Amino acid sequence: LCPSCHPAPLLRVARRPPRMHPLATEITAGITAGAAKTLAFYPLDTLVTRREVGRPLLVPRETLEGARPAAIRDVYAGSVLATLGMLPYALLFHTAFYLCEAALARFAISAALVKVCAGTCGAVAAAAVGVPFEGLKHRLQLQVRGYTTPRLALASTLRLEGVAGLYRGFGSTLARNVPYNALHFGLYALAASALRPARLPATEALSGAAAGALTALLTTPLDLVNTRLQTQRIFTASGAAANLSGVVDAISRVAAEEGGPTALMRGAGLRAAQYAPSGLLFFCVYEAVKRRAASGGL
Repeated sequence: LCPSCHPAPLLRVARRPPRMHPLATEITAGITAGAAKTLAFYPLDTLVTRREVGRPLLVPRETLEGARPAAIRDVYAGSVLATLGMLPYALLFHTAFYLCEAALARFAISAALVKVCAGTCGAVAAAAVGVPFEGLKHRLQLQVRGYTTPRLALASTLRLEGVAGLYRGFGSTLARNVPYNALHFGLYALAASALRPARLPATEALSGAAAGALTALLTTPLDLVNTRLQTQRIFTASGAAANLSGVVDAISRVAAEEGGPTALMRGAGLRAAQYAPSGLLFFCVYEAVKRRAASGGL
């Protein structure tokens, strides 16, 4: 037979689905995991905030019409605002995280130390966006008169404190977020590298839970101080001068006036109960999204 008359059948080469750019993967994984963590454990976050300022865990709503009985739904006060604020925060955080990680890849540095540096860069880059949302969230969680809805909280803050009120506690937030994110990602990488040789089926879950719990406990004093600084104005009449002037002053005053250094650990148990499962959820979702993207599934 003449080969030219009967050409060989064409072989079809299966094309791999296009893969997402690593930066887009990092941002998508961070936003997805952050949203899951925020929404799943928001009630515990509210209870931690109330515990840190000495408010009852279930507080009456101080509306303009007067106090109303506490309601379970009030522990979700500010959750929509927190979720909306998490989106630009995660975008900036994980962009800086990825760029720092990529820049350090050329050096012979341990994976855990790379994550520590990347977490630090992410926290610094995203602070300007995160502080206003977190400050309003804290005020909403306390359900004080004039701060019971996002609109009222924003209006009251601007009326009594101006735009600067939205950035109340900027230094304390940075002082907490830098070690928090450095430890969170660094401890996760360290725990995962230690557990991976054992080939446990729940390496990511165990590493995430351990990183979340340890990070929460170690940063509780800074979180307490940050919450106090961001919310103290709402307990003073007409935005009068606040008592605490900064991080150092808050630490020394709380320790001196509230029973010693252990007062700085108020809410530590609730924070550990929140951040152990939230760390587990965050890193399981984070790693799952990154794997899915690497296989072309996104």
